Amino acid sequence: MNRPGLEEMLFDAEAHAFDTLLVFRVDRLSRKVRELAQMVDELTKYGVALKSITEPFDTANAAGKMMLQMLGVFAEFEHATIVERTKVGMERKAKGGTWVGGVVPYGYQLDPEKGLIVHEEEAVVIRKMFKTYALGKEGTHTITHRLNDAGHRKRSGKKWDKRVILHIIKNPIYVGKLRWREVIHEGNHEPIISDVLFEKARAIMQERVADLNGRRFHNGDQPLLAGTIKCARCKSHMVGVSTHKKERRFPYYICSKRWNIKDCDQDYIRGDLLEASIMQDVKTMFRDEAFMARVWEEANQRLSAEKPDVDKEIGRVEAQAAKTQTRVDRYFEAFEAGTMKPELCSERIQDLNARVEELEAEKHELESRRKRLELPAIDKEMLSGLVANFEDVMAKGTNPQKKHLLRRLVKKVLVHDRRTVEVWYGVPNPPSVSRPGNLAPQAGLEPATLRLTAECSTN
Repeated sequence: MNRPGLEEMLFDAEAHAFDTLLVFRVDRLSRKVRELAQMVDELTKYGVALKSITEPFDTANAAGKMMLQMLGVFAEFEHATIVERTKVGMERKAKGGTWVGGVVPYGYQLDPEKGLIVHEEEAVVIRKMFKTYALGKEGTHTITHRLNDAGHRKRSGKKWDKRVILHIIKNPIYVGKLRWREVIHEGNHEPIISDVLFEKARAIMQERVADLNGRRFHNGDQPLLAGTIKCARCKSHMVGVSTHKKERRFPYYICSKRWNIKDCDQDYIRGDLLEASIMQDVKTMFRDEAFMARVWEEANQRLSAEKPDVDKEIGRVEAQAAKTQTRVDRYFEAFEAGTMKPELCSERIQDLNARVEELEAEKHELESRRKRLELPAIDKEMLSGLVANFEDVMAKGTNPQKKHLLRRLVKKVLVHDRRTVEVWYGVPNPPSVSRPGNLAPQAGLEPATLRLTAECSTN
């Protein structure tokens, strides 16, 4: 029920802001039986009656609730029928070559009577894209820069980017065809480019994709700081690229906005030098006993501040468990005294025992959480182990493992220019730095470990 107005209504009902909800028809509230039943239960729990202007039912009695559910079934059936008929109608239009609807493609405009007609001013840009890509064999990156430099803009007034141009080059709409549910149909509209030009562009695209996949397959490298490093000037992410000179590969990080639409003047940053500098910083921090002791002390202070809340929660759970156990004892006493039937006693005690088990599990989880709030004592041997494990992973681990480890240790990298880079570090618990054989390669799958931030500059 992802509907803001409906959620606000339920919030007001919980606050007892009204006692009756009046709707024109039940299907205006929801066309799904399950959602409708859930809402009625919620409203009933809050003491709110549901009434309809056009439908006679009263949820205060069983007959009224049955009528409401029947109305909900018919509403859901009507909704499903409308959706099905709409899809059939849209598919029929697509097969007939008529524009089905949605955002009108760039290069066309929608005429109420004729359907899609060519927008000549935009069509000039479309033809230029295809000819440059297919005949000039320029990439989408170059086409993007040329269009933006020439002053061409999208309908929204924003600059062109590679993803939009790729979508245009793959779209069969420009050769007079329609794509509906991955099926291509002949359209009634006028094509902007020829079939020959479109097929040539598609062949070049497939060749470039195959070539790119081949390079990715043979080159297992990936930027270790991807997803963590950002441009300080435009706040965009920075992406990894590489250049080759005399058979040597030089990795760089470049602002994605500069790379896509040439709209940022951030410097290129040598990736290998930045990554090496950050890894050296990490090892230096682990070897600095005074620094690590200060971090450990601050961490313990922060964790200690959470302990009273956890202790309070444990006390609350223990009190509920004791109260529930007292009720169990009372039922046993009533059974022994002969004032309670065995079947009823057994049912009640079974429910209460299940509740006791839930409370015990909650208490165990809270105690485990309290235990995690206590860091082990820091010593030189532990720090040496952290450094050794870190160096082992960075030397022998796979590229995904290295990236996974760095994401645990480096929380944010902000590039101001080629000489000034800010780095925020997160100092992990000892189990977070593992040897390659035990380190999960999937980035982002990390346990809930302590993170503190330290800021520094890498020049």
